[in-house]
Amino acid sequence: MFLIEKKSTFQSFSPFRTAGKRSPPIDFDIICTSFDESILRRLKPLSISTSYPPSITLSWLSLAVEFVSTTHAEAQALISNITSGSHDDGSKAVYLDFSVKLLDICNAISSDLEKLRYRRLLMSFVIRLLQVSDETEVPAREQLKKASDSIAEWSNSPRDVPKRRSFENRDPEALIHDLAAAISKISPPRGKSTSVAKAVLRTIYAVGLVTVFVARVAVSALRGGSEVVNVRVPSEFLWADSVNDLESLIFRGGRKVVLTELDDVETRTRGVGDLIVAVNSGDVESKMLPLRNAVKGLETSTNVFSEGLDRLGNGVSEMFRNVMSTRNVVLENFRVGANEKQRK
Repeated sequence: MFLIEKKSTFQSFSPFRTAGKRSPPIDFDIICTSFDESILRRLKPLSISTSYPPSITLSWLSLAVEFVSTTHAEAQALISNITSGSHDDGSKAVYLDFSVKLLDICNAISSDLEKLRYRRLLMSFVIRLLQVSDETEVPAREQLKKASDSIAEWSNSPRDVPKRRSFENRDPEALIHDLAAAISKISPPRGKSTSVAKAVLRTIYAVGLVTVFVARVAVSALRGGSEVVNVRVPSEFLWADSVNDLESLIFRGGRKVVLTELDDVETRTRGVGDLIVAVNSGDVESKMLPLRNAVKGLETSTNVFSEGLDRLGNGVSEMFRNVMSTRNVVLENFRVGANEKQRK
């Protein structure tokens, strides 16, 4: 787990710090600007090269998930502070609707990661079958056949894995469309944020935009797809150009987004498969050394892929737990507010 609990940077904005004293008016524009500057600062590590076609690494996706988790945590801290004591059920309802969709997306991405773990098992099996301790040793025909069959399963049925009930989720593309539609309905107020409600809606809208962006990239890269849904960040946000430029680089031309580590494993897998065919055809002497070298390269590539996959999986799980924890707090506030209203 690489994401740690972070203390809010917005503690000083609470208007309820001094009991018995009248607090000065809150400048919501300063609060929103500070939040925007924090997003802009944390977007910098997510810059990518201008290579074409666009390539995304598992390390980049892990950083992007961490970015969304941190943005979500800071947004909730900000909202909690400026709505403290107000029982703003409207904004809480908007947040709960948004967060449940985010939890669904986390589950959908976890399902895709589970499929990639299954493919990782196939490659580990191939490597074990083809590894030899002696340079003069040739794998048995049965081993070559099993390795060839596993490679064929990898290549021909990459998404066809045994279903598990805990991973039977809706299609992630549809979930992202739902989240984007929910965010578009918020319609954040233009101009200055002069009230609690306007500041809250603007904050939820902002965290929704960055969530949709990262979710789109993650699903496109993991599934080998192209652009899922198009959401542009309005220019009123300080970080609009950063996200919009990243989006243009990643999805330009409608080309599929390449997951670098997975693409490397697939290329090396095809190479091993071709060499197995040559060895089975009788060309043992000239192809065994290339086959051994190819298997070593596949092992190295698979290890890199495996480490990145585990890190991303941990990040998604951590984000799920953070969002669930925040939802529990909001739901508890709902109950407290309802009880207070009943007593009045």
